[in-house]
Amino acid sequence: MFLILNNNNSFIQIIYRIIMQFSLEICQHENNLFSAAINSKNELMNKYFWLRDNYYIYLALNSASKLKIIKAFQKITDYNKKLKKFDYPPSTDSEHIHPVYNENLEEITGEWAFVQNDSAGNMLEILSEAKDKYRADLIIRYLATIEFWNCPDSGFWEEGKELRSSSLAACLRGLESYENNFGDNKKTREMLNKGYKSLKNLLPNETPARSSDIALLSLIYPDKLNHSIITRDLKQKIIENVMPLVGEYGVKRYLGDKWDGIDWSLGEEKEMQWTMGLPWLYLCTGQKEYFEKAREIRIKYRTMPEGIVDGKPNCTSCLLWSEAIYRIAEKKFRALLQF
Repeated sequence: MFLILNNNNSFIQIIYRIIMQFSLEICQHENNLFSAAINSKNELMNKYFWLRDNYYIYLALNSASKLKIIKAFQKITDYNKKLKKFDYPPSTDSEHIHPVYNENLEEITGEWAFVQNDSAGNMLEILSEAKDKYRADLIIRYLATIEFWNCPDSGFWEEGKELRSSSLAACLRGLESYENNFGDNKKTREMLNKGYKSLKNLLPNETPARSSDIALLSLIYPDKLNHSIITRDLKQKIIENVMPLVGEYGVKRYLGDKWDGIDWSLGEEKEMQWTMGLPWLYLCTGQKEYFEKAREIRIKYRTMPEGIVDGKPNCTSCLLWSEAIYRIAEKKFRALLQF
């Protein structure tokens, strides 16, 4: 089925869109992960598998498909163990846990923004929830070795390396999940305290130089971080920082963002509005206007495009990460209507 869905035939795309109305799970690949997109003009999005994307997709899945992602994360952890990535501090960027894999669940080749600490934190959280202490301990060892609380990375947008609130938050969620499932110990408590301190020094900014970034929403949803750290007042400040990015069709990644897929004839360096931002804002604020805008987009295109440029979808007609966040928001919206 996955191979059929990647066919560019227009009839197949129509059938796919109909199917997508009923099941996100049908897009799960034989390797148990989800590619970033379906039928994107950017072939990398169709054939590569991001850990981060799969973490957010995981949140929207039924229990059977969640179990499949757990198995894939276990296999990827074992693969990284064979590469000895848990045995010594990385001396080059490529020696970090890779954030992107091919259909065989092997790290992709070629240059990439290798250092994405949030991906490691995402894996730790899911492995801990799965009660897989052996593999969770391997990720704990890795985060301690790289000193995640002081380790600049490329984060959500795979651009440059800075200390990032969203990456710190993902690692902290993983550590908190570990303690919730296996109990605390001196090592994890020390790591958490260092991470909390580093995060407090950055917030409400995403990086030392960037206050407005959609990645900041990850500190509010998933709502799993220690509420003594992510307080109500801090959440409000984060939302205020994100507001300048909100548009009619979505949310810009950050001010001055020039990625809109120019290599695929999608624009001329204009700030793209990412559709995932609207349902994400709804999950963070509870303001139904954001969900209603997202619903208008989904009704119009039948799926959630990656982004909108000049009122038109970019090269990725269905970004599965965006589709997953929409479905989570839709579930919350419908539940509230019942009261």
